[in-house]
This record gives sequence, C-alpha cells and structure tokens, in this order.
Amino acid sequence: MSYYDSSENRIRRKKVSSNNSHKSPLPENVEKKEKTQYLKRSTQEVKNKEEKNNDNEIKKEIYYRKRDKKRKKRNILIKKVLTFILILTFVGSIFATGIVALFVAGTPKITKDLVYSNYISKNVVDINEIPENLKNAIVATEDRRFYEHNGVDIKSLVRSVVNNIFTDTTQGGSTIDMQVSKNLLTNDTKSVKRKIRDINNAIQMNKVMTKDEILGAYLNNIYFGKASYGVSDAAKTYFNKDVRDLNLAQCAMLAGITNNPARYMQHDEAKRRQKVVLKHMYDLGYIDYDQYMEALNDPTPFKSEIA
Repeated sequence: MSYYDSSENRIRRKKVSSNNSHKSPLPENVEKKEKTQYLKRSTQEVKNKEEKNNDNEIKKEIYYRKRDKKRKKRNILIKKVLTFILILTFVGSIFATGIVALFVAGTPKITKDLVYSNYISKNVVDINEIPENLKNAIVATEDRRFYEHNGVDIKSLVRSVVNNIFTDTTQGGSTIDMQVSKNLLTNDTKSVKRKIRDINNAIQMNKVMTKDEILGAYLNNIYFGKASYGVSDAAKTYFNKDVRDLNLAQCAMLAGITNNPARYMQHDEAKRRQKVVLKHMYDLGYIDYDQYMEALNDPTPFKSEIA
C-alpha cells in the first residue's frame, strides 16, 4: 500500500481541502450587496456635505445681509447727526456773530496810537533794548505759541473752557495779545462781554502791529508787584539794575513774578517760580543745559535781600 493511499492520508487531504475552501472568493451576490451599500454611503456623505455647504452659504448670505442693513442704518444715522451738527453750527455761528457784533459795537478802532496812548508805565523801553532772555522767558511762561497765532490761541482757549467746566480749578486761556487788550483797552471785570472784546481787540492788533510791538506793549505795562509797572520799573525795584543789564536768572525770576505778584514778590516764592520758568525755557530750546544749570544755581537775590 502506498503512502498516498492510506486512509490516514486521505483524512488529512480532506481536512486541508476543507480548510482551503474557506479562503475561496465571496459569492457574487454578497460582493454586489457590499458595493451597493458602499455607494449608498458615499452618495449620502456627498449629499450631507452639499447640504452642509448650502447651509453655510445661506448663513453667510444672511450674515452679510444683516451686516449691510446695519451699515445702511448706521450711515443714515451718521448723516442725520452730521446734518444736525451742521445746522446747529450754522445757527450758532449766526447767533455768535450777532452777540460779538453787539458786544463790540461802539468800541474804538484798534491802532498803534490807541495802544500806545493807553500805556500805564512812563518808563518805556524799546523792545529791541529788552534782553532776549526776558522776552523768551515771558513767551515760554505766558504764551508759548505767541509767534504762531493771530491773537487767539484756539487750543489753549478750548482747553481752559473744558477745564473750567469739568474741574474745580480755573485756568486762563488768554494770550499775550489778549492781556495787552485787558491791561490797556478794556478792564479786569470777569465777564463774557469783556472776554469777547479782548479776543476781538487781539485779532485787530495783529493786523496793525507786529508781534514784537505787541510783546513790547505787554512788557512795558505788565504789573510786577510793589507798585512796579513794566520791566524797567521792575528791574529797578527788585535788582536795582537797568533792565538792559539783567542776566538770565534775573530775567526768569521777573517773568515768574508776573503770574501772581502778590505771592511771588516774596523772594523764596519767586525762587521756586524761577525754576519753573527756566525749565520751560530749556524745554522750548531757548537756553541750553549749561545755561539752565548755571541760572538754576544762581541765588538771584533781590535788592532787599542784599541790603
């Protein structure tokens, strides 16, 4: 009997044949079913994706429509507000023009002769003989945009109005030009009428006088305390000097006194104020660092302090 014909071998061949039968391809109908299910799933996924994209497009369209609608409403509101402001400004300007015309009615025409004829001080010094340091100290402290405006510093004026409305402190917005008007052409009364007249006078002064002439009118008449009007009298009163001989430290001290003569005519207060004036001059480039430090360290005694 051969090896291959034995009953044991036949049983083994049957088992191997049986095991190999499980590895045969799936029946055709099962394969078709799986393909159909796969196609259905793919088709459904595509549909879901399309529906999702459509939903996103609809949402975007709704969003943009709402946004455009809001923009249109906002633009309409802005136009209405601007129109209202324009009308209000127009009406206000007409009203303001009428008020100004009423307040300045009857005031004399501004000329150089009118300004000069109202000088308080009799010891007048020509502007060209007043030290540059004194002129610069006054401008740096009182009206740093003096050479830039036409008599009225709008920025300073608006700032002072806002400050006076919203705080408990008072802040002046007067320019040097307006102070010349107050000192020589109007008066010290605190009223809107006087303020409007000073503004008008300052603007008119700039049409007939140079800035140096206006500054000269200011320096020759400003009050320095101790019955001293003008820089000539002040130089004699405080330092027993001719104004032409004042040094930087003395110029800064005199310029500081004008802010509040009743307080700063005391030497210790004047010295503290002098530091502020010198800092303004240094910040604005009127003096360099060495000049600043030298003047700062100068004791600058008053005539009365020396005596």
